[in-house]
Amino acid sequence: MNKLTPWWAILTFVLFPLNSGWAQSISELSLNDVLAVALERATPDKLDNMAQGYQSSSWLAALPSVGLSYLGSDERYGNDETELRLNLPIKSGGHRRADKQLKQLSSEYDAVSQQGKALYLSGLIREALWSFRVSEVKEASVGEKNQLLNQLEEQYQQLFAASAASEYSLLLIQKELVLAQIEQLDAEQESQRWLRQYRAITGLGSMPADIAEPSYTSGDFILEQHPQLRLLELAWLQKQLVLLAASNQSTPWNVSLSAKNIDSEVFQENQYGIGIEIPLSFIDIATQTHNSEWVLGSRSYDIARDEARLALHQRWNVLESEAGLLVKKETLLKLSGELSQGITRQSNELRAFNELGEEIILRQMIDAIDAQAAIAVNKALIQQNNAMLRQAAGISL
Repeated sequence: MNKLTPWWAILTFVLFPLNSGWAQSISELSLNDVLAVALERATPDKLDNMAQGYQSSSWLAALPSVGLSYLGSDERYGNDETELRLNLPIKSGGHRRADKQLKQLSSEYDAVSQQGKALYLSGLIREALWSFRVSEVKEASVGEKNQLLNQLEEQYQQLFAASAASEYSLLLIQKELVLAQIEQLDAEQESQRWLRQYRAITGLGSMPADIAEPSYTSGDFILEQHPQLRLLELAWLQKQLVLLAASNQSTPWNVSLSAKNIDSEVFQENQYGIGIEIPLSFIDIATQTHNSEWVLGSRSYDIARDEARLALHQRWNVLESEAGLLVKKETLLKLSGELSQGITRQSNELRAFNELGEEIILRQMIDAIDAQAAIAVNKALIQQNNAMLRQAAGISL
């Protein structure tokens, strides 16, 4: 397990992400630390305050109501009645049980929702980190190519000035140099694009040095435990409990507290009483609206679950297939690199004195650099694929 950086250090990185004095410390962060920073950055404090504002009553099913009535008599010795009633809709036993289950489910939903958010941010961070790493490898390769071509240009400038080489060879090298410089600009732009995305997600100014993750195994892919499916399942369970709490079986008890005043020419009397109205909830009578809502919710859940399962399976299968392909490709790229180096050595040994031979040798030198770059890029892609497999399995950073 990664050792977490102290919270005060992480907060410092969030507040001052671009200060070069901390660049080395930021590069020592673990992937788990980076995710913690991103989660802190993506969670506004006002959501917690909003959640605290919605508190349900443990015994009232709805707002109490007050009733006031007055009956006046038109007889001389008649009675005038004034009555005040307080009506309290009390939750039934079924409603209270549903509320208790909803409360427990809400805690579980919050935990799984946090896992889902962590997994989502992990995917964005992984994409930025590994895309930046691949761009870095390409950029380093192009830099090596530029260095070689700059040396050759300087050398052939001197040869051309001494009339020991034609302008054709010099122009050929300069053309390759311009193409390499364009390639370097593209690589630098790509690197900066992914670095900007990483900063937007985490607020950190630089990336950690070690971004490798443990190798995946087939046992990592446990579909039923994937946060996406768990959220769908919990949402449907919550929907069922809400429907149950709103059904006829959870109809509230109505408790009425009354105070009545009877006033006449003969006497005056105050009366106090209580009334209870208990629904016969054991009689299962469901409305068509309630039944339709239940059926619609069940079908929607089944469709969403099946689509999510299929998408997750397809994503995993594609990445597994890609992993096998990259491993096979690595073997072939190593062989290609060895062949390119051998061809370059032979070209130098068999170099002819004609100008066209210089073009072939130059092309072989560039191909050898590209072959080594392809090997390095493929290694980065293998590690990126491993990270994406862990992402598809629902494993956050």
